[in-house]
Amino acid sequence: MYYQIIKVGKESIGLVWDWRGKKPQIEKIYLPTHPKKMISRINQDYPAVNTSPRKIGRGVERLIAGLYLGKKQKINLLSLLNMKKLTPFARKVLLQTFKIPRGGVVSYSDLAKKTGKRNAARAVGRVMAANPFPLIIPCHRVIRADGKLGGFGGGLEMKKNLLEKEGILYTSKEKFI
Repeated sequence: MYYQIIKVGKESIGLVWDWRGKKPQIEKIYLPTHPKKMISRINQDYPAVNTSPRKIGRGVERLIAGLYLGKKQKINLLSLLNMKKLTPFARKVLLQTFKIPRGGVVSYSDLAKKTGKRNAARAVGRVMAANPFPLIIPCHRVIRADGKLGGFGGGLEMKKNLLEKEGILYTSKEKFI
């Protein structure tokens, strides 16, 4: 298992990945934080990770940097992400989240309905909070039913910035439109 720190401007995104057959697969993406803090978290979460960083290749670094910058990217989801550790419900929620188009948002409750679990908005929120693939699985596009942000692992300011980079306007009433 390997890690890579992807520089995007002044920020750093962490990536843990491994080989699956002849292809690299992402295990987890860490949203921007101080690189030393990120490496410490990676080592804590993945004790078996190689101690030296290694690039994943295949354009994945550019893809993730582009997503963070709000650019539209083409992603072959199933071959890029290791989703085997997810529960069936979490996988279903994340696959639905992946379908939210750039520049769009969906409420936790609407996402629950799309998975066939009408009353599972809180469970959807827990899946979003544990999303191992932020940016690729755009959990920042999931907001509260009242139009407010809800939560985000990188903080609400980062969630707001990611949405605004994708062209989603934030009103003065603290709601997205």
